[in-house]
Amino acid sequence: MPNEIRHSNDSPAKSLRRRVARWFSRRLAPESTIAADLPEHVPARGIHRILVCRATRTLGETLLLSPLLQEIEARFPGAEVDIVSGCGAAPALFARYAQVRRVSVLPRSIARAPLRYRRMLAELRGAKYDLAIDPYLLSHSDRLLVRTSQARFRIGFDGPKKSGHLTHALAAPRDEEHAAKLPVYLLRKTMGVGGDAATWTYPELDLHLCAAEREQGCESLRAVVASGAPAQPRATIGVYAFATGVKNYPREWWQRLLAVLAARYPDHAIVEIVPGFGRSLLDDAYPAYFSSDIRKLGGVLANLSLYVSADCGIMHLAAASGAPTVGIFSVTDIPGWSVYGARNHTIDARGLDAAQTAAALIAALGEDSPTPANARPQ
Repeated sequence: MPNEIRHSNDSPAKSLRRRVARWFSRRLAPESTIAADLPEHVPARGIHRILVCRATRTLGETLLLSPLLQEIEARFPGAEVDIVSGCGAAPALFARYAQVRRVSVLPRSIARAPLRYRRMLAELRGAKYDLAIDPYLLSHSDRLLVRTSQARFRIGFDGPKKSGHLTHALAAPRDEEHAAKLPVYLLRKTMGVGGDAATWTYPELDLHLCAAEREQGCESLRAVVASGAPAQPRATIGVYAFATGVKNYPREWWQRLLAVLAARYPDHAIVEIVPGFGRSLLDDAYPAYFSSDIRKLGGVLANLSLYVSADCGIMHLAAASGAPTVGIFSVTDIPGWSVYGARNHTIDARGLDAAQTAAALIAALGEDSPTPANARPQ
């Protein structure tokens, strides 16, 4: 499964930190009790306070919760949702979800902030949630937070590496792997939703940008493009040339790929999206946009004609912003973590050089060549 692949690359230091965090959590979290008279499925009525626990620190994995939040809006339109997250950007990511009351961010190190962590656990116990959701496959932290909540209904996946403390446990599915769909699949199955799961449709990623955020992004992008283009381009391609660890490609690789794209789309501007550390990775060869504000960045991404990057969190942000997105994958499990959304494309670049990857990208786009944001369906 996808999470297994992600954790198999952990360093010894990360594994040690995870074991220490688990040790602290088990000593701070009480045992759960389960009522004996629970119904077979989570009911559609009587659910008013909902807790979603996702301890991951990464931007991309946090964004993949947005389909679940939309499913909750559809299933429980009058409910209120609290989120516990390990990602510092989570409050901004979900700021415009009307049902979200509060997003609590976990301490970066439980071992260094045990009192703060203990206060958070006490708040979870005292909140009297109706439903708590452990949305993914292997995170022990997610399970411990749900267990602590003492919610009437506690749902999640069970397996050899994570089990117990749930009122409604589900085996990991054989017919669905994508990390954006798994939480929705979990909720529907534990609610007893019928039909063939293979034919289900799922919500898209969505940052819930408002019109003002999109307009501000449009103005910012227009100014950036104008600074580097003597003539008004037909459309704009955004490139983010950074990813973590072995997913990253060197500058020369990107230069070769962009040379192919520039030749194929000569009337398109290319804009570099600058990483969070604020430095161009393409030798300042292209007009560039930088923002440390995740929603301002989303507004700019929403106005791109095409976004291109390796597998990274900003790739998922582009998809959630509504930009046609191409993700280049070389090591990550594609079924579990591919670019999500009907208009987006995942390029399997294992064994391909930069020119071959560019050719695969162009072939994937086919007739859907990059078009101005205001000319594509929203």
